Amino acid sequence: MRGTPFRGLVTASVFAVSALLLACPLGQLHLRIPDYASSQVKGVRLYRVDSGRLVDAGRLEFSGIQNTPQYGELLKYTQVTVQGAPASAWGPAFAQVIRDPAHPASIEVTLGFLNQLQPGYFKVATYNAVGTSPVSAAQAFVNTDPPA
Repeated sequence: MRGTPFRGLVTASVFAVSALLLACPLGQLHLRIPDYASSQVKGVRLYRVDSGRLVDAGRLEFSGIQNTPQYGELLKYTQVTVQGAPASAWGPAFAQVIRDPAHPASIEVTLGFLNQLQPGYFKVATYNAVGTSPVSAAQAFVNTDPPA
């Protein structure tokens, strides 16, 4: 995969994952994909950290960026379960795209997803037609328990 070491390094250091949960199992991941355009990134794989192991938590599959007059650029995506089926209650969804003019291949997005696993720390890895990048060093806590 072209740029994999660069992607892994930048993803690990710049990856600003923040998870926010409401009373439902909805999480949000805020991330920067430094080589979205140059590596033709197709999506993000989700992993839950469980006793030091990574457990597959599905993926967010990108359908492309749409330009809208009202909201500007929006990334269209669908959540896919661990079993490979679209998450029936979710999608397609849209996330506003933020671009850095100094890095035209890069995008920054906040992606919502339904957490189908226990609360815990999550990591991500981008993928394209060639393969999957290294898993991010950064992790975010996703808590699906409703407030007491």
